[in-house]
Amino acid sequence: MPGALRRSTVWASALMVVASLLAVVAGDALVAQGQVRLSTIRSQVAAAEVAQKAAQVEVAEKAAPPVVVAQAKTQGLVVPQTVVYLPQVPLNVPLPVPQTAPSPPKR
Repeated sequence: MPGALRRSTVWASALMVVASLLAVVAGDALVAQGQVRLSTIRSQVAAAEVAQKAAQVEVAEKAAPPVVVAQAKTQGLVVPQTVVYLPQVPLNVPLPVPQTAPSPPKR
């Protein structure tokens, strides 16, 4: 009986070692797969950032004041003779409610 007990203990120990090694290999494979996925996503983000920067440059070139003025002139717009500046209004002062409907008749 002691020999059989010893053999079963050795087999159980060997089985636990093999199962542990398989668990480590499976975990390593999952980590590697996650790293590949992360690398793919990072390259996609880098490509999207390059595209965004290119779009920002394009918008900045189209919105540059000389370009806007030139395009306005081609559409027939002219420089105004006088410019009227509106007074500055404080934003922390509440405005009265505007009258949008006619007042009810007084009796």
